[in-house]
Amino acid sequence: MSANLARPDAAAAHAPRLQGHLPVLDGVRGLAVLLVVFFHTTHLSDQSALGRATWWLAGAGWTGVDLFFVLSGFLITGILWEAKGQPFYFRNFYMRRFLRIFPLYYLALAVSFLVLPSLAGRLNLDQRITTDGATWYLLYLSNFYQLWVDTTHPILGVVWSLAIEEQFYIVWPFLIAAVSYRGAIRLCLGTIAMAILVRVGLTLSGASVESTYVVTFCRVDSLAIGALLSLALRHPEGVGLKAFPWMRYAVWAAVPVVLTLVVLPVGPAFHTVNRTLGYTAIAVLFGAVVHRAVAVAPGHPLNRFFSSKLLRTYGKYSYAIYLIHSPLDAILRRTSFLRTPLKPILGSDFPMQVVFYVVAAGLSLGIALVSWNLFEKHLLKLKDRFPYGERPKAAEPAPLAGGSTGTAR
Repeated sequence: MSANLARPDAAAAHAPRLQGHLPVLDGVRGLAVLLVVFFHTTHLSDQSALGRATWWLAGAGWTGVDLFFVLSGFLITGILWEAKGQPFYFRNFYMRRFLRIFPLYYLALAVSFLVLPSLAGRLNLDQRITTDGATWYLLYLSNFYQLWVDTTHPILGVVWSLAIEEQFYIVWPFLIAAVSYRGAIRLCLGTIAMAILVRVGLTLSGASVESTYVVTFCRVDSLAIGALLSLALRHPEGVGLKAFPWMRYAVWAAVPVVLTLVVLPVGPAFHTVNRTLGYTAIAVLFGAVVHRAVAVAPGHPLNRFFSSKLLRTYGKYSYAIYLIHSPLDAILRRTSFLRTPLKPILGSDFPMQVVFYVVAAGLSLGIALVSWNLFEKHLLKLKDRFPYGERPKAAEPAPLAGGSTGTAR
């Protein structure tokens, strides 16, 4: 997803720079994908303090998906808000999303459903490589399909989050086009509240943990939190987050919830906290990370961290890395050198786990580079045919709550 944002009015001298390509957000995206890769490629059995610490850190890697959600909501809402009122608003947005997402996704589906099933027996592949559920994947509904199957597809098990994002992309442009600035803020807050209420209701009714993890209505709060931040930084008066001081209180309220998840062992209590308030609290803290990433001055330690070449590189190629890392992990675990259980060295398999991390992350990036240079970048050149133009200026401000004013749309 592009990190190109536009901010035509720079009314606030100290507002974060949102214009043009922001390399720092590539770094945020790089952190997100590395968290997910870390989560899926941890296989050590070392029970030393170092081994337990590694498992504990790797266990938090699933939150990389939530960071993706927050960043997607932030970027997409910024793009839509700046493009609002322009000619071909819908056409340009959907065509640019199509060119970025569909080709690689449907290539993965073609390999998974048309090529590999016929080779599964001869190559001794995973028995789960079948054509089951192909229609659900084709329609970007795999997150709902996962509710009715016992196991996920070994290659496409990660695309449930892509399904949620695609469903968000389909609906969100219409909602943003239909509301005023104040209405957009309320839309985000209502979406967050809805997700929490749905998760609480499902939890109280005894629904599965999986349902609150993959159903769109349960996870869209992370996207809405990113959207809310994007809108807040585009306040019509240029005052940014100063117009919404309660957003700081939300961050402080999220901290004890996340700390509770940190100290609780994985079990019923952990899942109850996580699936009710936990997902929202994690997204709020990630929203704070995104805000700080774009707000701090160049040279600040946080800016240098997210602007590092390593994170920006993984962020640039994160889409292909996300799609390839899980099947690559399965392949590596079948090789003689990195076969799991990992081979111990001097009584510990931690050294081999480190090697596994390096090989998995390196090969994922290498394959993503091939995908980018042979396939993706050539299609992305077509995005130039669907440019976002200048946002038209509003003639009159409309009053906002609390005496503020904002553009009526």
